[in-house]
Amino acid sequence: MMRAAMLMRWFPRRGALPALLVAGLASSLATTSLAAQPIAAGGTGERAPAADVVRQPYHAVRTLSLLQERVAQGDETAFAMQKEVVQEIADELKTFPPSVWREPRNRLALIKYALSGGDPERLRAVHAQKLFTDAERPLAEGALAYAEGQRNLALRLLERVNVFTLPPSLAGHVALVKALVLANSDLGRVIRLSDEARLLSPGTLVEETALRLAMEAAIAQSNREKFEALASRYFRRFPRSPYLGAVIRPVAVAMVENDYAEKPEGARWVHSVVHYLDPQKLVQFYAVLAEIGLRDAKLATTINATRMARKYARDGSPEYAWTQAYEGAALVIGLAPEEGLALLNAAEASGVPETVGELIAGARAISHLIRSPPPSLPVAEKPAAAPTPQKARADAAGSPTLAPADQYPAAVKIQARIAQIDQMLKDIEQ
Repeated sequence: MMRAAMLMRWFPRRGALPALLVAGLASSLATTSLAAQPIAAGGTGERAPAADVVRQPYHAVRTLSLLQERVAQGDETAFAMQKEVVQEIADELKTFPPSVWREPRNRLALIKYALSGGDPERLRAVHAQKLFTDAERPLAEGALAYAEGQRNLALRLLERVNVFTLPPSLAGHVALVKALVLANSDLGRVIRLSDEARLLSPGTLVEETALRLAMEAAIAQSNREKFEALASRYFRRFPRSPYLGAVIRPVAVAMVENDYAEKPEGARWVHSVVHYLDPQKLVQFYAVLAEIGLRDAKLATTINATRMARKYARDGSPEYAWTQAYEGAALVIGLAPEEGLALLNAAEASGVPETVGELIAGARAISHLIRSPPPSLPVAEKPAAAPTPQKARADAAGSPTLAPADQYPAAVKIQARIAQIDQMLKDIEQ
């Protein structure tokens, strides 16, 4: 029963799946114990078949798969214990007698363990004993090469493997490893292999990783349609993934570069993608979106993102003050200077980190420059001419006249753009 207790320590507080696993393992250990006992006098020997359920290496590797499924779903305990569990499984694999490796399921489990980040020592030993069949050898050698960091060799070997001929529990891992090895070269094939991996291993860490990898490739390809499909799927299926932080910034960058949140329909689509996140993660996402929008002068994006973040931030919290500062910075640049300055003052009064304080100071300085009249430019000297009566009166008054701002073509364009964005923001609010 020690292994059952060990699994209960690995899964101390989550739902029915670990409980079923522990119960099944406990039953397996109990029947093994009974099978090992001599049959009592007069017994029929009906318990003998229980020896078929003796714990095997593939049971140990299945434990890692279950653990990683819970990691993908956001189980913080499982995530924290991954490294320890991987090592304990490596130690357990060393305890099995040589005879177990004649079973195909156990040999394939060794391959899966190595592809999942496990120690390849036992796989190397079984391969040295020439226990893999001719059909299995490219897969075993490819897994070894990948575990040892020989990526090019791993790809050459795994290219000889048709993933659709493998057991479902292994096929997704092999497709994903192929995609990972190709990540910096053939982007189109990376997406196709990632699609295969996630379809072969739905709901697992393989699917979660494949979605992240395919999104990165779609962004690099500027494949907008594929990016939208993958982003929607990722945030819907894995909103609590511990690897979410690696996804938020590249997704936000892609959204800003493609002007998703510059128009009402785009802003609504962005929220439909990310609304599966918990409030804290939503604030984090919109914070990144607002920051990138401001850096890229996408003012409508920044304003929309800060207002969405403020809906989920606690009133009076540092996050709330941060949203005021970023929205204020966007507004003072041209949309509504007075409203923007009021937000900057409110944020500063609430107390903000030094970096946000620098943003507030910079926004105020830019606002001052925008609202100040243009400096007088030096004029080349011309031969003196008799001044007109109108000019003579102006010189006498000592106050040169300036053309109204709306007579400058650039100013007219800016004002038209401000009016357009202002109307769009009203549409977003509605």
